[in-house]
Amino acid sequence: MIVAEELRICGASGDRVAILAPQGLDYIIAFLGVLQAGLIAVPLPVPQFGHHERVSSALRSSLPGRHSYDPRRSLTRSQNVRHTRAARRANLQPIVVAVDSLDLDSPREFDATRYAHPGTAYLQYTSGSTREPAGVVVSHNNVITNCAQMMSDYFEDPEGVSATSVSWLPFYHDMGLMQGVLMPMVNQDTAVLLSPVSFLTRPARWMQLLAKYRGTVSAAPNFGFELAMRRTSDDDMAGLDLGDVRLIISGSERVNAATLNRFHRAVCSLQLQ
Repeated sequence: MIVAEELRICGASGDRVAILAPQGLDYIIAFLGVLQAGLIAVPLPVPQFGHHERVSSALRSSLPGRHSYDPRRSLTRSQNVRHTRAARRANLQPIVVAVDSLDLDSPREFDATRYAHPGTAYLQYTSGSTREPAGVVVSHNNVITNCAQMMSDYFEDPEGVSATSVSWLPFYHDMGLMQGVLMPMVNQDTAVLLSPVSFLTRPARWMQLLAKYRGTVSAAPNFGFELAMRRTSDDDMAGLDLGDVRLIISGSERVNAATLNRFHRAVCSLQLQ
């Protein structure tokens, strides 16, 4: 509510707000605050010093025949304000708000019904690995429908299914936002989240969380399965059981059947030790 109130001071319904925060609860608070304020979220990665191209390209992008999608407001954390401003140097009047500087425990209340809410929830940008990032308009109805379709596609009888989502994927990627944040919220389930850096430095953390919680669902691109196989040892999985994992989705890059077969054999081998 505090984030939404802050944004309404300098914004109007339908304005776009870039989220350029590190992976963490502040990112989710920022995202939900934008939606509650009746604005449109633009989830993006934190600009890295000297490597602003992807973020800057997304910020200045526009769709043919439509008004500019360049958001004039950004949400970030205090330590990232300088890099955020640098990535936005083409914007003449950027407004950067550090979420962690707001009094999120304030008793103030925000009446979201006072403002019109657009049909669009957020703009999802492609990775930009092969061309300039392209923005996709995602409506609130798209989110609800996508969550319902995911449940019906993945579970034979989704009614009453309770699942714990385990994810290390970035929130600014479609799979990370949908599977890690939005689907658990819409379905009123539990989400267990760790940062991409935590996974990359020790992939066994992902496997251990999958084993720790019951009825888990997760997702990863092909390289995540490869990394988990190479760097998860018998000692890492000692005493743990993956028998309660409901499903793990492979996507976001080309699905390699050989990788999935090796992952399955490796997991079964670890469980049998």
